[in-house]
Amino acid sequence: MGKKMMAISLLLVVFLSFTACGEGAEEDAGLPPAQEIVDGVIESFDNIRTYQWELVVIQYHTGEAEGEVLEQTVTIENRGTLDLEKLQMSAEVSMVVNMVAPEEDEIEQRAETYIIDGMMYGKAEEPGIEEPMWTKEELPAQAWEIMKGLSGLENYRELLKTAQVEVVGSEKVKGVDCYVLQLTPEVAQLLQTTGGGFAGGVPGAPPIPEELLQEVFSDFTVKQWIAKDTYFLMKAEIDSVMQLTSEFWEYLGEEAEMGEEAQMSIDSTLSFLAYNYNQPVTIEVPQEALEEIEAPME
Repeated sequence: MGKKMMAISLLLVVFLSFTACGEGAEEDAGLPPAQEIVDGVIESFDNIRTYQWELVVIQYHTGEAEGEVLEQTVTIENRGTLDLEKLQMSAEVSMVVNMVAPEEDEIEQRAETYIIDGMMYGKAEEPGIEEPMWTKEELPAQAWEIMKGLSGLENYRELLKTAQVEVVGSEKVKGVDCYVLQLTPEVAQLLQTTGGGFAGGVPGAPPIPEELLQEVFSDFTVKQWIAKDTYFLMKAEIDSVMQLTSEFWEYLGEEAEMGEEAQMSIDSTLSFLAYNYNQPVTIEVPQEALEEIEAPME
């Protein structure tokens, strides 16, 4: 039960991590119109060569499924460096699940990925694997676009044009003067941007209707910080409450496994930082990975 809940809730978080700024909003005194900032952000994507990112997601799950009470905290951390000119990337992802009920337990997973010269190197640490091995494989051209999505930054482009936005003030992020935006995204655009819905990640599940998603995302707030001089996205914060009801499980065809009375509440906070735009970066595969991959097979 825990693994299924974790997988579905993480897919839900992906939806919110794509949320970005868009049209509408009144102009605050001394601040430019929202649309002016939106246009600047959209144009800024063409000026990005390198950047680094940090993403932290913390979820608190409570509810009942499969006749058992579930209570757990999931913490996801994702950080890395991207060089768009050289088509290079390094990324580290970790996920820790601290379960209180139905029994106390902790599950930790970590992964490292490097892309250099058209090759992808990776290692995943999971429970039950004492000595994870490094792998090396050629990266198909289309896979580069997918891997870039790990940072979350590229996923903002289309959503910039549709959500409502209000300019609410100015603050500094890592010493950079930024406009602060309050956002109201459209679920329909989230569906379109993510290719029809998160249900594609659940084998055999149909896309989730917008009406049902509106019920699932019972409450959320989105803020973004945009650099005043470059219009680069510097920071995003998303707080959300998701209610997974029996109707939700029934639509996914999971009602038999989860139980007719399955109910789940997921409180989630997401914090995203992007920084060191267009600064020189060096991405190298760890020496231990090269030695392990190049070692002769016995």
